[in-house]
Amino acid sequence: MNHMILPSGEYAVGKFVPEGSILVPAKPNGPYSWNGSQWIFDGYTAEDAMNRLRFERNVLLAQTDWMANSDVTMSTEWQTYRQALRDITTQTPSLDSTGQLTGVNWPTPPND
Repeated sequence: MNHMILPSGEYAVGKFVPEGSILVPAKPNGPYSWNGSQWIFDGYTAEDAMNRLRFERNVLLAQTDWMANSDVTMSTEWQTYRQALRDITTQTPSLDSTGQLTGVNWPTPPND
């Protein structure tokens, strides 16, 4: 769906196009800004990258949370893996233009 910028600078969505409006293609996902004729990729911030790193780390930790139950004995290898995931925010991640993390050395989960 196309968006339009009204003469007031506000965005509108719909089929009716008032005279003097500019049709704007839908905004791509990510940090883009409209320069008057096209969407320009503004780049991701270090905060964006760290937030993405924490999100992905939290997913991996959640997948192993069951091992921390009181009726499960967690091996030293799994304890080390989980600690490495908690410590991963000491790295300096970045995001490529597609929003994928780069510059992160993820720990390898144990085989058992």
